[in-house]
Amino acid sequence: MEKRTKHGSGLAGDDERLRSNRKMRTASTIIALFIALGAGLQVVMRRDELVGGPANKVTECDRLAAHPSDTQKLAPGIGQADVNIPAARKACQQALAANPGDGRTLYQLGRTFFYERDYEPGIAYFRQSDAAGYAQGQFVLGLILVQGNGTEPDTCAGGALWVKAARQRHLYSKVYLANNWLDKMFADCDLGTTEQEIDGMVSAAQELADTPNQKDDVAMLRKNWNGRKR
Repeated sequence: MEKRTKHGSGLAGDDERLRSNRKMRTASTIIALFIALGAGLQVVMRRDELVGGPANKVTECDRLAAHPSDTQKLAPGIGQADVNIPAARKACQQALAANPGDGRTLYQLGRTFFYERDYEPGIAYFRQSDAAGYAQGQFVLGLILVQGNGTEPDTCAGGALWVKAARQRHLYSKVYLANNWLDKMFADCDLGTTEQEIDGMVSAAQELADTPNQKDDVAMLRKNWNGRKR
């Protein structure tokens, strides 16, 4: 991406993990986008019962298309290489018909198109997921806009999406917002947030980190964040 972070287009290897160091922060939006779409492991318990309504019921779409690093997912995530796209798409279309407007389902359905580089419908579903307020959809759409993958790049719009996601219970939006804030990527943007608020997001990220990789990423973020005024 321009402004220090845009470097090409396309997707990197599925098993690459997020690393919160300067190289990651300023030179690997491609890896970031791919991780948001298909990598990182966070296992959650499968919940087959209703908890508060249809949006919280585990569906076949969740089982086939939940993202591994989606903090709000309801089923163990599936990395890109293991997604059965036809089966996942059919399951997510059925889930969306049963629960129209569900942000989680919209995001997961969008994955099945984006992985085939069918960007237009994929991005359209991510936009609908954002409109529904789903953090992972907002985070991924933000990465797409920051990089300009399948659409025109828009750093400020991408950053604003990260802010919306980071204000929810979503780990990597907090990590990426804080790291790129440090690198002044949003210097010309009015994101409607402050360094004080982002400091609180960094602390919240520590509580959300669940796997060794996530804990490493957050530890590096904390180190960089604490050293920002030196």
